[in-house]
Amino acid sequence: MKWALKKLYRIAGNAYWKIFGGFAFSLIWFALGALLILSVVGMDWGVKCIRVGIFVFKPFGKQAVAVFDRPLADALWALTFGAALGTVAVLGALTSLLGILTAPLCVQWLKVARVSLFPFSSYIR
Repeated sequence: MKWALKKLYRIAGNAYWKIFGGFAFSLIWFALGALLILSVVGMDWGVKCIRVGIFVFKPFGKQAVAVFDRPLADALWALTFGAALGTVAVLGALTSLLGILTAPLCVQWLKVARVSLFPFSSYIR
């Protein structure tokens, strides 16, 4: 019974998330991943963007564990795309605090912001 209630909350949370910005933000990740996959140099980054896009599409019930094992890739990402994507996610978190019904999304936006800044050191479970 307890697992069914958790699953119901996860499904409802992900549906709510998609309505209030998660769907559009995941499309940005998928588009960026597709553009990076087209270049041979950015193929590894593009695959990671697709994986993060899947995480951004349904973040409820998932964890992002930080293991800083690729500092150079994370530094390059944070200076290029990560700063813009992280800023968008933080603005989403601040915007979600404006409404009572959207306040629970703040935690998810902050989780997505951390993954947006350091995607190569984030492992999603």
